Amino acid sequence: MYAVIDIGSNTIRLVLYKIEQNQIKSLLNKKSPAGLAGYLNKDRCLKKSGIRKAVSVLSEFREILDHMTIQEVFPFATASLRNINNAPEVLEAIKENCGFDVRILSGEEEAIFDYYGALQVMDMEHGLLTDIGGGSTELVFYRQHAIQTATSLPTGSLNLYQQYVKNHLIARKSELQQIQKEMRKKLQELPPPKAAPSDLCAVGGTARAALKMVQAFQKKPEMSIASYVPADLREILDSAVHTPDIFIKQLLKTAPDRIHTFLPGAAVLYTIADFYGITKITTVPYGVREGYLYYLLEQRGKLHGR
Repeated sequence: MYAVIDIGSNTIRLVLYKIEQNQIKSLLNKKSPAGLAGYLNKDRCLKKSGIRKAVSVLSEFREILDHMTIQEVFPFATASLRNINNAPEVLEAIKENCGFDVRILSGEEEAIFDYYGALQVMDMEHGLLTDIGGGSTELVFYRQHAIQTATSLPTGSLNLYQQYVKNHLIARKSELQQIQKEMRKKLQELPPPKAAPSDLCAVGGTARAALKMVQAFQKKPEMSIASYVPADLREILDSAVHTPDIFIKQLLKTAPDRIHTFLPGAAVLYTIADFYGITKITTVPYGVREGYLYYLLEQRGKLHGR
């Protein structure tokens, strides 16, 4: 068994995996909504309280792992530590208190590992992949089963919530419009893709929550891999604006831990789909964690490339 620890801006997650017939299978998935992006000071340093929060969650994970037979633990951080100015201090505190040597992934690495992860469960022939996290959004254009470009934007559901949503829990219409305007501006600054994608592969927590909400609104059974059209997502955003009571009740049933970050994340997902003229959004359950593990185990000869 192998363990992966993902220290994100919104959540910290521990996932245990086994290798079966050259495939990665998840066995246990435990997460804590730590919200580290909410502990930044004006100098973009993680506050002492934020460091204590990270150490507290990781100490719990350490205790779990100490009672299990694990071949190796692979801890990594994404925008949560990549975008702060005191990362060495945080890494030292984690090492000293929890014994984990945490690797900070670059934005490009995160995007590439997202692609490798999705590749385990989906045929990635031609399209765009996105992962909307708490502190960053990754975009990978791929064609003929190969990455064309991999980009990371320092814009995510949690930092957008903090920047645009004021004095209330759920984003309002004007705030969602601001978020979409900001995201569209960032997309316009990127080089255009060599070939326009029609399919969008969505990975990560925002994508999974969006799929669950679409399935709930359409009264369809929950499936971890499924497709829908951007208009389905637009319907959910419209519901949040026009019938907020119905929307909030459904969100509390479907993704209660994302009560404040869901709408900013969904607005970003819809903006990406609309900007690139996407006709189909497919959500898959594998992403950066599985891609990172696959990459490391392939390097060690434990897995063989697909």
